[in-house]
Amino acid sequence: MYCQTVATVPAVELWIMTTISADSPPAGNRLSCELVAGHQGNHMAFAAAAQDGDQWWWLRWDGQPSRVGELVQIDPCDAELPQAQYADDCVLPQGHPGPHSFDLPADQGSAISS
Repeated sequence: MYCQTVATVPAVELWIMTTISADSPPAGNRLSCELVAGHQGNHMAFAAAAQDGDQWWWLRWDGQPSRVGELVQIDPCDAELPQAQYADDCVLPQGHPGPHSFDLPADQGSAISS
């Protein structure tokens, strides 16, 4: 199950997301945490991709209502679930806490697949 704590993207971060993602539109101004429910540490939500999908940008926030999140570039996790021709890559940021995206229940969905 995904955490799904929601953050509203500050205007300046939304502008940066739009600027860096010329080849892919930003995910929007309300993003849900994509880590496993009950995780430790900051919340993370995919925000935008750039450079033909080679550069991934994430909104990172601590869940405190008075604090603004920050937009950070983090490579995707390099974990892969090999299953012959149907291999699956983890679509969470490198170094994420908890299980890989392919180990989370598919019925919950994530902001990346929305």
